[in-house]
Amino acid sequence: MDVITFNGVSFRDFNTFWDGAELFSTPEKDVTFFTIAGRNGDLSISNNRFNNVERNVNCFIRENFRENYTSLVNYLLSCEGYQRFETTKEPDVFQMAQFISQIEPQTGAFLKYGSFTLSFNFKPQKWLKSGEQKIYINNSLELVNPTSQVALPLIEVTGTGSITINSSTLTLANNTSVTIIDCDTQDCYEGTINRNPDLTIVGGFPVLKKENTISVTNCTINLIPKWWRL
Repeated sequence: MDVITFNGVSFRDFNTFWDGAELFSTPEKDVTFFTIAGRNGDLSISNNRFNNVERNVNCFIRENFRENYTSLVNYLLSCEGYQRFETTKEPDVFQMAQFISQIEPQTGAFLKYGSFTLSFNFKPQKWLKSGEQKIYINNSLELVNPTSQVALPLIEVTGTGSITINSSTLTLANNTSVTIIDCDTQDCYEGTINRNPDLTIVGGFPVLKKENTISVTNCTINLIPKWWRL
């Protein structure tokens, strides 16, 4: 039987299992279409992003339905915002999702068992758990992206120096311990210290394409690639 883990809590704790039926629909590209007078067809402009997708998750409880169902729904309603969503069917990835609502359950005799549907709103990415592993670099490295999607890494910097990733070069002027460069949020900080004024960027924040050349000078880094797929 397949199991969901949401925000670190397994549905198994509520004796709840799922059939995996509606979890694999692909998010749509975000494209804006424009109609131009006198021109056949529409002009399309890609917004270089994918949309969220809402999915219904079919679940069932085999015993102590009332107690387990009530506990599960109360737990889900206590979770605010996006939370980590994992399944035993895809153990190599996780997603970020928000619980939206539950659909009225169908129950068996004496409320011993029943089935129901939970609705979640998912961010489009399926993050590879392998992409959470730190890659230590103290000189140079050739790194291959295992997916077809461009990744925005997290970089932990020790020391002050320069980091070159493909055509982007980052130079950090001050750092007393470990400074984080987040290429997704385009932010740089050392604990609670804002290090953005100490960071010089040539070529923009780096992205990890299919093949990547990485080198460091006068510092070392832990690169967290944050690989993802759809």
